[in-house]
Amino acid sequence: MNGEMQRARRRQMFIFLLVTFGMLVLLGRLYYWQVLQSRSGYNLAQQANNEHLQNQVLDAPRGLIFDSAGRILASNIIRDDVYVEPEQFSVDHPNGDPQGELQTLITALHGALPQVATGALQKAFRDGFARGQWAVRVATHINPAQSAALRNLQLPDVFLQPRTWRVYPGGTLAAQILGFVTQNDTGNQGMYGIEKQYNSILYGTAGSLTAETDLQGNPLTLGATNEQPAISGSNLTLSIDSNMQYMVEDALAKTVKQLQAMSGTVVVLNARTGAVVAMAGYPTFDPNQYGQYANQLGCTNQAGVYFNPAIYCVYEPGSTMKAVTMSAGLDQGLITPDTTLNDQGCMSFSDKTPTVCNWRNLAYGTETMTGVLIHSANVGAAYVAHNILGTSHYYPYLQKFGFGQSTGIDDGQENPGSYRQPGNPIWTMSDLTRQAFGEGIYVTPLQVAMAYQTIANGGAQMQPYLVSSIQGNGHNANTRPMVKRQVISAQAAQLLTGMLEQAAIKGFAQLAQVPGYSIAAKTGTATTVGLSTNQTVASVAGFIPASNPRFVILVKLDRPQNAIYGSTAAAPLWGHIAQQLMWYFNVPPDAPLQLNG
Repeated sequence: MNGEMQRARRRQMFIFLLVTFGMLVLLGRLYYWQVLQSRSGYNLAQQANNEHLQNQVLDAPRGLIFDSAGRILASNIIRDDVYVEPEQFSVDHPNGDPQGELQTLITALHGALPQVATGALQKAFRDGFARGQWAVRVATHINPAQSAALRNLQLPDVFLQPRTWRVYPGGTLAAQILGFVTQNDTGNQGMYGIEKQYNSILYGTAGSLTAETDLQGNPLTLGATNEQPAISGSNLTLSIDSNMQYMVEDALAKTVKQLQAMSGTVVVLNARTGAVVAMAGYPTFDPNQYGQYANQLGCTNQAGVYFNPAIYCVYEPGSTMKAVTMSAGLDQGLITPDTTLNDQGCMSFSDKTPTVCNWRNLAYGTETMTGVLIHSANVGAAYVAHNILGTSHYYPYLQKFGFGQSTGIDDGQENPGSYRQPGNPIWTMSDLTRQAFGEGIYVTPLQVAMAYQTIANGGAQMQPYLVSSIQGNGHNANTRPMVKRQVISAQAAQLLTGMLEQAAIKGFAQLAQVPGYSIAAKTGTATTVGLSTNQTVASVAGFIPASNPRFVILVKLDRPQNAIYGSTAAAPLWGHIAQQLMWYFNVPPDAPLQLNG
């Protein structure tokens, strides 16, 4: 009996010690998790919360860009990125056949995203396993049909992340005005043009969303949420009319191809306000696919095609500058339209300034200043600059017209152009005589267009602009037309307009004529030192109607081959654009139609 009692007591003691040991182990683990690990920063409660809380950055839509009629030029779309979850896959498949399950998942995912190779998907999981990654992106910007297919499949360990992308519905339309947007995980950045110039205004403020989710990551209807809404960027309205912009771009592209020119530029301005109605360059690019044009050049291969050639590419304007030379003489009362000179085809100077000759050395005898513009006589322009104006009466007008200076237009990087003037150690009197007819001076197409806008607007140069209003996100601003400076008197501008009308009727701009409308225009044909004389820049600058100017037009073609002069290459395009403007904006005729027979 005593033996049995002792054995029973030993069993009780063993059970007691076993239970006590178990309790001590349990208390030790509790102490480890609740005390030691909490003190070292490991927060179990936070870890549990993290499994049911999802933090998401809410993209801020970039501001929209409209044309003058409210048509969208730049907008946004939402497209999904696709992610896989390697670590979650490991958690979900601790046993069984994980490789078989993984291959099944990859096959299904590749079926929905055929553009993503199975090898790339396998690598994404393999690298994710090795690095302990919870999310790896395997596709970006997938189309809506693919997004719908993936949502229907409800594949485990795969999720979609929506993202806002910039799109340009018109493709190449106004591309060199707009620029484009580069996008990455941290945001978007405007590049070139309006997108760059107004990036901080177009750029919105990102929001955030913290939501309680279920095990599949779906927000709970009754769960706790904390949302900071995203704020969209400001919207811009441009001064351009997209219908006219398309017409100008199309006509320019056809002309460049027809004449086998290297490139071309057109600028159309509102003569009274300085607003840009259309501005086109060719070649151009599609901002939706900008990466495909990274190696393409414009500006006669001097700069990338992304630059706006109207404000970035400089050239020697040739005879279109003769109007500026005449304006200086008229404004200072030193010449009149009827002032004469004896034009013998070439002119030498007593101070040993190099001789200046007309095209093909043509002599015009006794010639008025109006005749100088009609004949596009280099001798007459050099005579006015050298013998009548001199440096002190000529160069201030180049500055007043804005040459050698940025115009300040709101469209990104601008080239101010250049010319030599007194004070420059290598300047000579030959610079003066050559600049008078557009050689030895480097200008942008917009600068020439603004010179003719000044003449058309009674001598008042306006501030050119592209953005007519900014709305939203704390902005509410409208651009008001602003006079930049009074360059020449209204009387001088009126006299010069009459001279340019005669130059268009009797001179080299006859192919620019528009039936029923008067025009004031001047052609230009410039050659470049070091190139053959048939490698020209052909241009026409002017305004319509001459009696009450509405639009200023500048057409420039770089090295056309099938017709090389301003009169034959650029003038027909100028006339076509002018006629389209008159029809589109319902401008009433101001000149009688010339009827044959």
